[in-house]
Amino acid sequence: QGLVEQEDDEANAAAAYLRVSSHEQKQKGDLERQKGRVLQHCVEKGYRVAHILEEVGSGMNDTRAKLNRLFKFAIDRQISRIVVEHKDRLTRFNFGVFEVFFKSHGVEIEWIENVLPKSYEAELVEDMISLMSSFSARIYGRRSADNQRKKKEAKGGSQAGV
Repeated sequence: QGLVEQEDDEANAAAAYLRVSSHEQKQKGDLERQKGRVLQHCVEKGYRVAHILEEVGSGMNDTRAKLNRLFKFAIDRQISRIVVEHKDRLTRFNFGVFEVFFKSHGVEIEWIENVLPKSYEAELVEDMISLMSSFSARIYGRRSADNQRKKKEAKGGSQAGV
């Protein structure tokens, strides 16, 4: 019977996922306030919070360490629910893909606020700039690599004729 209780306990376990985009937001207490609101919601709903995952990083970054832990918890059937303050705390884009993945592992995503915080527009602009910077870096990196390759080829060609 102990095993059944443990499985039941894991099946009812929730993970609170909290994210801010910058260390400045964390220093201003945004992460702590978010944590307080999410945990209060969990208490009101009677959820057993098994994991509290706090992260600083862009919602566009899919290699966030704590986000990857959420994936692992779902795959290992350690949680049945993820609670976030807003949908965009989990991801900025392709929320539906995340929802399908987690549902396929028996995990529901629950967000407590549909109203976006006042700083949402500012965060969205930051994300857009980050996205543009990422693409620009790829373009400039490729251009630089091409130029270096051409220089090597030119040196090799001039030395071969000597």
